[in-house]
Amino acid sequence: MNKLSLFAILAAATILGTGCSSTKGGAGMVGYDSNVKYGDAKAVETLTDAFGSTDLQSSAETLTQSLLQSRYIAGAAQPPKVRLRTVNNLTYEHIDTKAITDKIRIKLLKSGQVRFLADKANLGEVYDERNLTTTITDNKAIKLMTDADYIITGNVRAIKKASDDVKDVYYNISLELVNPQTGEIVWADEKEIRKVTSKSTVGW
Repeated sequence: MNKLSLFAILAAATILGTGCSSTKGGAGMVGYDSNVKYGDAKAVETLTDAFGSTDLQSSAETLTQSLLQSRYIAGAAQPPKVRLRTVNNLTYEHIDTKAITDKIRIKLLKSGQVRFLADKANLGEVYDERNLTTTITDNKAIKLMTDADYIITGNVRAIKKASDDVKDVYYNISLELVNPQTGEIVWADEKEIRKVTSKSTVGW
């Protein structure tokens, strides 16, 4: 083997070795550049005018505190049984409303002032809740699992307006506490959010 061939083999081996060492993932790998860093999960997020993490957190905090201070929760002799229904997204954009209800559920449970019943699929109306309880009255075990003192329902709405230079987005997140036996709304509150953005040089 001449010196030229030997040099070519060594050069190829070096290139292959360098490629393997920079492969993404794997313990002990080197040469993988990353710009990922941890941030404050509760820091104010203002990247866009879309519904974001700060809106989710502030909405859950405001509405949870309001509910816990209502006389139907704060004044109850014992923690009432509550079922939290899906919050309806009535906006023009995708909003993960499950994240909103999960955040509210966690905060309410941590308070120790309410007891939560498991969600039931395909029951979106207060009348359905009452029907279900009525039809299984004879089965005490199942009745305990389904008979809620209150159910929580809600909606997210948005209004967007824009001129040549300014965009205004208004969000309204509302919740209601309903007695499923009577259909009476015993508590309701809302969180309002407004975001105003100016047009950049590259457009909206």
